[in-house]
Amino acid sequence: MVVPACIPKSKLIKISPVKILPSLILSLMLLGFWSCTDSGEPVIKGCMDSNACNYNIDATQDDTACTYPETNYDCENNCIATADACGNCDGTVENTADCCPVEDQVQDCAGDCGGTAMADCNGDCGGSAANDACGVCEGDGSTCNISYSATIQPIFNTNCTSCHGGSGGLTLTSYNDLMGNDVVDPGNSTASKLVQRLKGTASGSQMPKNQDPLNDTTIH
Repeated sequence: MVVPACIPKSKLIKISPVKILPSLILSLMLLGFWSCTDSGEPVIKGCMDSNACNYNIDATQDDTACTYPETNYDCENNCIATADACGNCDGTVENTADCCPVEDQVQDCAGDCGGTAMADCNGDCGGSAANDACGVCEGDGSTCNISYSATIQPIFNTNCTSCHGGSGGLTLTSYNDLMGNDVVDPGNSTASKLVQRLKGTASGSQMPKNQDPLNDTTIH
């Protein structure tokens, strides 16, 4: 049996808890500071919306400063819509004869480039006719609260449903049938196909067929 040699007390190093504690606290503080300030990835502020012109693929924090192109243009200011006959991006001019010398200018209803003349609700250029509160051109506001079942449907029943009660691609036997077609433009009687056919301003025969046209008071 081997007996380990005894170490003299004079050779032992005394470690005091008082000396260890400050070093331990300092180590913990440094560890906490490192974990909070250095996550391994630096914070990069920038636009994080991939649809924006200044999108930053490396950004880790959004800076709320994204910029976007104008409507119908890309970030390089190139037109991405269809140009009209005059080269205007998303323009409406169909004939080159109607083009204006100044870019992006269009003719008004009077044919003046950059002019301000507008057609009224009757389609008259520079006219003064306007829709009333009920959306009726030159109306007096008296039709806003009319009852469809008591006022409108009887007109259809008398003049229209014999042909349009379920045939001809148009049914006028109820409000839902009427609005389920594309013949009515709510709030814009001038653009409504039904009103145009009743007034004889649309292509084809004026309705009602084979009888006298309805007067404006009945139509509106």
